[in-house]
Amino acid sequence: MKPKILLIGASTGGPSLIKELLLSLTSLNYTIVIAQHMKEEVLPFYIDDLKSSVKFCVKSTPITSTFMGGDIIVCSKSTTVQKECNKFKFVTDTANQIYTPDINKLFNSFLPYANELDISIIILSGIGSDGVNGSKNLKQYSSKIIAQDEKDCAVYGMPKAMVEMGIVDEIRTIDEIKNYMREL
Repeated sequence: MKPKILLIGASTGGPSLIKELLLSLTSLNYTIVIAQHMKEEVLPFYIDDLKSSVKFCVKSTPITSTFMGGDIIVCSKSTTVQKECNKFKFVTDTANQIYTPDINKLFNSFLPYANELDISIIILSGIGSDGVNGSKNLKQYSSKIIAQDEKDCAVYGMPKAMVEMGIVDEIRTIDEIKNYMREL
């Protein structure tokens, strides 16, 4: 069975939504990778808050993972993933980055491994269209894509860009996303 990965991309309005989603989980049998746009100097405080609030193991990049499930990995800078033997290494990659972290860059780094992983994507509130390119590319490998419903967004930019691109499988409210994450 392929390891399950849930990629979450967010920007404006995302920090509290991500925390709410993670706090709603009662079990975790897959790996969550989070790319939350945030100033690099503030990200460590956000990661520490999640570590002290969430009952699951919250790690920050750079790290190595087997994707066996149960971990929450928060990108501390612009991050890409590379495979070494049977492990996946999250490395800092600030070359040509547009955002911190750069969601497209992270998602696109999963492309070489898309056939061996079961990847789902959730795009939450945020300005702009970061994540659209990477999601579109992963969609070619049957990745399921969920966009946050407009009525729940602080800023309906990133989810709207996904919907307009025509690559979204489902549009869900935060409560519906919680249910999806519990059932995954």
